Amino acid sequence: MRQYLPAVLAATAVATFTAGPALATALTLTGKYIKVGISDYGTLGSNDSASPGLLHDPTGSGTFGVNDYLTPGTPHEGFAAIANEFDYTQNDNDGYSGFGTASPVLLTGTAAMGYANAASWTGSNAFLTITNSYFFNPGDQRILVNTSITALSDLTNLAFSRSLDPDPDVNTFGSYDTNNQRGNSLYGMSDFVGAAGARTGLTVALVNLNGDTYAHNTEIGVGSCCDNRSPYDVLAGNGINTSSSDDSINLAYLIGTLRSGQTASLTYSYSVGDNIDVVGPPTGGVPEPATWAMMLGGMAFVGGAMRRARGVKASHA
Repeated sequence: MRQYLPAVLAATAVATFTAGPALATALTLTGKYIKVGISDYGTLGSNDSASPGLLHDPTGSGTFGVNDYLTPGTPHEGFAAIANEFDYTQNDNDGYSGFGTASPVLLTGTAAMGYANAASWTGSNAFLTITNSYFFNPGDQRILVNTSITALSDLTNLAFSRSLDPDPDVNTFGSYDTNNQRGNSLYGMSDFVGAAGARTGLTVALVNLNGDTYAHNTEIGVGSCCDNRSPYDVLAGNGINTSSSDDSINLAYLIGTLRSGQTASLTYSYSVGDNIDVVGPPTGGVPEPATWAMMLGGMAFVGGAMRRARGVKASHA
């Protein structure tokens, strides 16, 4: 359900909400355990409350029921960035588009990095370009996410966050509450934050796979189920390590100084399962950050060139 942002963030969130052009049809990626939409906002989901949001079949039979992690109530999944040079800016499946909207694209060949399911999205504001890419194989119980951030001018104190309101029990049991925790038997609290349905046990977690390249932290967004948290707030932490209510899960990175033309690469996952204490281990190798940066930087360049070409064509029409 929708909760309210603090006043300072609410004002900024309104400023970054734009009607924008009509949205295209979102992409759907399907495996044996996971079925997920990739939205025109660059997030998980199929634009607002359309299905699929994020579906999980713990049996691995590809039979996806009604228990969608994302679509009940206010369908919140998104990301945000902030720096000394610009205010908190967010994109969200629920309609916030501070980094614009664009059709996600399927990745094939070498761009798919060996994954059967791969898609990418690129957006920007005046200060940076963000590319979110999503990868998983049929037998994976996680969505590997790479976020590539390229500075368009010199940035300082740059930070990025990712956020989800998990609601796996709503459609079957009518409850928005989840059992939430930072850390589990495999990961520390700064690397893992997860939520499990109190009745179904269905679990989804944000897991850092970037090592300690950048300072990072997790947060349970108590009282803010349905909005992106400021990256600075997530990095500071709120001192709550567990909860059993309608709360968001959040992961943030402090990138710091990023000079114009430089790219930062962040790798993390949305991992699913039916036991929160053991959710999260990788299933397959994770490409090195340099590989991500080269591949996704090239994709962003091609995307920018295509947009510029369309602009030139339109100006001569």
